[in-house]
Amino acid sequence: MTIIKRTPARAGVLMATAALALGALAGHAEARSANISSWNSRSDCNVNSRYDLCLYYSPNAKNAAYRTTLLKVGDLGTKRFGSSGAGHGQKVRNNAASAQNGTVCNVGIWYSTNYRGDSNWLSPHKGGNLTSWMRNNEASIAVSDHTRCPGLGH
Repeated sequence: MTIIKRTPARAGVLMATAALALGALAGHAEARSANISSWNSRSDCNVNSRYDLCLYYSPNAKNAAYRTTLLKVGDLGTKRFGSSGAGHGQKVRNNAASAQNGTVCNVGIWYSTNYRGDSNWLSPHKGGNLTSWMRNNEASIAVSDHTRCPGLGH
């Protein structure tokens, strides 16, 4: 009698384990990526400026800006928006709405630290508004172009 009672319980545990394994596989989706290049980079973040990567608190490169000469920033949580306007002094991580690329390389902006997860990217010398799923959800930024710029950035 004891053997008969244990068999359904073991079968239930086995089925639950299989369901969890399938759920984990189904939940692992490919990261999304979108090219957001919409305009030529403006004077505050282009080939003639000293800055390579720029993030802005508002769409269309407006209000407070985070500008850097670093070719990769693995955690934007330690950085703050400078300049003036809305967002001045706020942390950059999870607060940006637009970006500009002042380099000759492609630049990526990622959802997670250390260049992981969903991303938006900019072509050389371009700016754009972050997609709805990346706006206020960015954590890292870097040159990410192994064809034009091998060995630079991420």
